Amino acid sequence: MKKFLSIIIILPICFYLFIEFIGDRFIKNILQNNISSSLNREVSIEKLNIDYLSGEADAKGIKLLNKKFEGYLVNIESVKVNLDAFSIFSNNIIINDVLLKDISVNYYFDYAEQKIIDNVRSLQDDLTYRTSSSESNKYFNIQNLDVKNISLSILSPDFNIDKTFSLKDMSFNNIGNTKKSNDYKDTLNKVFNETVDTIKEKIINNNFLDKIQNFNTEDLEDKVKDKLKNKLKNLIN
Repeated sequence: MKKFLSIIIILPICFYLFIEFIGDRFIKNILQNNISSSLNREVSIEKLNIDYLSGEADAKGIKLLNKKFEGYLVNIESVKVNLDAFSIFSNNIIINDVLLKDISVNYYFDYAEQKIIDNVRSLQDDLTYRTSSSESNKYFNIQNLDVKNISLSILSPDFNIDKTFSLKDMSFNNIGNTKKSNDYKDTLNKVFNETVDTIKEKIINNNFLDKIQNFNTEDLEDKVKDKLKNKLKNLIN
C-alpha cells in the first residue's frame, strides 16, 4: 500500500518537473518554427519561461531576422503573457493578456539594380497575399495586446543615414486566427503600413531625400567593385 501511495505521489511530481524543465524548451522550438513559417522569416527566441501553475509566461530577445539584409527587422526585448498554460497542449490556446515591451524596428533601405530596395516590402507582400503559412493547426486568440516603448531606426549605409525615432504605444483587442478573432496577419499588415507611412513622413521631414537625390550611383558601383576585389584577394591568398 505504501509503495502504491509513493508511486501516486512521485508520478505527478516527475510529470511537473518534466513539464517545467523540458516543456519550456519544447514549446520554444515549436513557437520559433511556427512563427517563422507563418511570417516566412526566421524568428529566434533567446529565452522562454512558463509558470504552468499561475499561467504566467515571459520571453526575452525575440528577433525577426531580415532576408536580404544583415541583422533583424524587429527585436522585442521583453514579452509577458497571461494565459491558460495547459491550453498550450490543446488545439485552442487561450491567452488573456500580452505585453510587448522595449521594441526596436530597423528599416533598412539601399540602392541596387537601379532602384531603392528595403527590408519591409517583401514581408508586406507575404502578409497581404498570404504567401506565408503556418505549420501548426493550433488556434489562438489574444484578448488584450499592448505594445510599449517602440523605437524605429532608419538605416542606409550607402546613403550614410542612421537615425532613430520613438513611436507611440499601441494596443489591440481580440486578435488571433480563430473565426471570432481579428486576423493577426491583417493586424500586422496594418501596423506595417502605418509604420511605412511614418517612415515616409520622417524621411521627408528630416531632408533624407536630399541625400538620395545627391547620391552618386558611380560611388556605389565603385564600392561594390572594391568589395568583390577584396573577396577575390582573400580567395587567392
